[in-house]
Amino acid sequence: MKRGLGLMLALMLAMALVSVAPGSSVFAQGGGEVIADGFNGPLGVLLGPDGSLYVIDSGLGGDTPFEMVDPSTGAIAEGMMGNTSRVVQILPDGTQKALATLPSVHIGQDFVGGSRLAMLGDKLYATSGEWSAEQGDKTDDLMAAVVEISDGEVTPVADTWRSERRMNPDGAQLQSHPYAIVAGPDGKLWVTDAGGNSLLKVGPDAGFIETIAAFAPIPGVFPNPNRDGEMLADAVPTGIAFDDDGNAFVSLLSGAPFVPGSAKVAKVTPTGGVSDYATGLTMLTDIARGPDGNLYALQFAVFTDQGPTPDSGAIVKIQEGEGSAPVVEGLSFPTSITFNEAGDAFVTTNGVGAPGSGQVVRFAGVAAAGEMAESTEGEMAEQPEGEMTEPAHAGTATMPEPPEGEMAESAHAGTAQMPEPPAAESAEMAEGEMAVPEQLPMTGASFPVSGALATALVTVGLASVGLLMSRKRIR
Repeated sequence: MKRGLGLMLALMLAMALVSVAPGSSVFAQGGGEVIADGFNGPLGVLLGPDGSLYVIDSGLGGDTPFEMVDPSTGAIAEGMMGNTSRVVQILPDGTQKALATLPSVHIGQDFVGGSRLAMLGDKLYATSGEWSAEQGDKTDDLMAAVVEISDGEVTPVADTWRSERRMNPDGAQLQSHPYAIVAGPDGKLWVTDAGGNSLLKVGPDAGFIETIAAFAPIPGVFPNPNRDGEMLADAVPTGIAFDDDGNAFVSLLSGAPFVPGSAKVAKVTPTGGVSDYATGLTMLTDIARGPDGNLYALQFAVFTDQGPTPDSGAIVKIQEGEGSAPVVEGLSFPTSITFNEAGDAFVTTNGVGAPGSGQVVRFAGVAAAGEMAESTEGEMAEQPEGEMTEPAHAGTATMPEPPEGEMAESAHAGTAQMPEPPAAESAEMAEGEMAVPEQLPMTGASFPVSGALATALVTVGLASVGLLMSRKRIR
């Protein structure tokens, strides 16, 4: 989640004082074309079939107070809520048209509102808000929910908090933050729950939610109070893309303190089997498939023992194993990516920043059709010519009949590969001292680990994106 604006401005000033090593990117800072600006924490961008772009931002909270328990202190904390999260259509001529508003919550230094957008048939859907056990009974149907947006009206269609509370797939803290949302090849909506560390399938016509997979925690460098004090970080799934065989590729941000090289892309089979696909990555906030058949992910930023590296965001071409490499560097806190048929990338930037600083930037020809991605398994086969490759448009087929009942929540057959209960799993993963290489692998930058790493990452790294050690949510 986004942190307070005063803290953010101070962070930006600190970042400006950090030196940046020269890179060898295809597109340098400023190499893109600003398509639209004026957004408050833009988190999602979607290309519509008519050529319009749709953007959703997290908003700035509001004027309505409410109370909740602060999980880090146990004290009662006051938050402020208002409908300041926005969904905006950017017409081909550049005109911005407001489509709807969503709740935005401001608690302490955190902001959370709308996250991502998807189109299924002719209907527009969004992921909205976050909820946790510390907040008590949910008071707004548009929080921690998948919603439909039509004619300025916002209608909840699936309650991810209810599903998290009943199922708790990762076995850790009860928290739901629906984040990525795409139309899957099966005609359903696929959603990552960044708070619940899970991949869900939603049938919007009946509101049912099916758990496809849960993502195990990764080795960390600090005790995690939500993992029995084990040295583990949450996976935090942020993006989804599909291949022609129906496999889902999920980008994992990795939880605090966002050690460079600790993020990865997981492959989830249609039956729920989870395996690592690409590793050695850093702070992944989204993933999409380009018209060239390759996968591209976004690197939000790189944090070093000197603090955050300015403009260290990147578009990374994903390869199986450890062969991924940046193709566009010098981005400022990128959060979401989509492609048109020509392979132009549209990226939301300044997902963290002052009000109105968010932008949509176009980078021409990043994924122009040409050489296809190599894969020993052949899972990234060439897309049929002329067919839209943006995942959010993949599932426009007629919706299959959903299971009977309002909320037919069930664990998918493939979740036999889900992680064991946290205590057992944590003990296994944390066995022995975690080996931290002297030079951490990452995309875009590198730095030597020093004794100052812990202090710098906690005081600066955590502040910059609001992912707390005691919580799992992201902006």
